[in-house]
Amino acid sequence: MKKILAAGLVLVALAACKKDPTLSDRLEGTWLVNDIVASGQLAFGGQNIPLVANDKDIAATSLFTMIQEPNSVNYAVDATLSVSAGTTLDVPWAQSGTGTWMTIDGGGVAPDSVHLIGNDGTVTKYEVLSLLDASVRMRTKQIVDFQGQGVDMTIEFGFAKQ
Repeated sequence: MKKILAAGLVLVALAACKKDPTLSDRLEGTWLVNDIVASGQLAFGGQNIPLVANDKDIAATSLFTMIQEPNSVNYAVDATLSVSAGTTLDVPWAQSGTGTWMTIDGGGVAPDSVHLIGNDGTVTKYEVLSLLDASVRMRTKQIVDFQGQGVDMTIEFGFAKQ
């Protein structure tokens, strides 16, 4: 009986020592892009025109795969965006890359973030807006080519865990 009690206490102690998953642990895996919303301003004829884009169609191959060991990221987004800038246009949009990634825990004071470091040295920073077991929402700022003009865009992505 003492052996059973001792074994039970050891199991309880081991369970109590279980480490909480880190931000990287929670983000590791493959994520399907299921929502894209973007906004910015387009300069035209000396005026700034608001530019708003929403996904119209996102390919089922639009995935972000983040692995910790070895540290790597591989992503590809293929979508058609409905863009409103005075008139509404359907615009194909694709983005892909490979490299490494790192997380920065905001410690409850600042938002958590994810930095993707491309093989070409570029760094794209994402603010984590929400993170659940099966979904995540992140926001980034990027210069996007829109009809030959570089537009500073705020882009939000929604992801579903695969």
